[in-house]
Amino acid sequence: MFKRSLATKLAQGVRTFSTTRTAFGGLRAGVLLQRDPIVLQQTKGFEAASDEYFQWLEYLSAEAFPRDFYLKKGSSAEAKWVEIEDERAAKWYFDPESRPKTKSLKKAPVSEEDSTGEGSKRIEVQPRETEADKAGDVKSLERKLDRTLYLLVKDKSGSWVLPQGEIEGDELLHEAARRNLKAICGGKMSTWFVGRGPVGHHKAEDHTSFYIKAHILAGQASPQKSLASDFKWATREEVESSVSAEYWQSVKDMLTSI
Repeated sequence: MFKRSLATKLAQGVRTFSTTRTAFGGLRAGVLLQRDPIVLQQTKGFEAASDEYFQWLEYLSAEAFPRDFYLKKGSSAEAKWVEIEDERAAKWYFDPESRPKTKSLKKAPVSEEDSTGEGSKRIEVQPRETEADKAGDVKSLERKLDRTLYLLVKDKSGSWVLPQGEIEGDELLHEAARRNLKAICGGKMSTWFVGRGPVGHHKAEDHTSFYIKAHILAGQASPQKSLASDFKWATREEVESSVSAEYWQSVKDMLTSI
């Protein structure tokens, strides 16, 4: 009962805070706009070795693939399967003495009709490093595909901050945050706001900024020069190196390490 009543009170408090009209001055509403990772991060060290080891265990315990049933003899598909199987069977790093005895599979001859067909083309794996990574283009969303990126803008004072602005009239916090994002970064972005309550705040000398979390779904930022002179999509480490030390202490707990 205690846990349930406490959770209910907290939920009511957040709901009241986010929906009540505010009349206090010195408040600003901002947006923590992020682009989620597009690809999985590559495993390293012990984690990578563990994943490979368990893949091997699964491979060894699996039933033999009925090659003659699924693959036409002499086809390009059979030749590629044999090539991949030989390559996989040749990798055994954990215990050389217990290396499984694999059948020496001879390369299947490829018929002329299959050698130039679509079946002979293998899937080309694209590199993780994009052109934007090579060029160091921090304004591109096509960079750091395995990391979360956050939108930073350079305000009138020349400081890098999250998009934020004044609360006008009797606006709600989330209404002001949505309006400020569009006013500062243009209307060419499709975004999704996670909720109406703030995920963090920053207290400055003359104002306090509250931030609503949102995700970018499509489009790109196009800042109004009168409100923001520049913008960039930054990782957590890049945010830390861009903003002031005081500002970083306020926003660091809102950012993920992935």
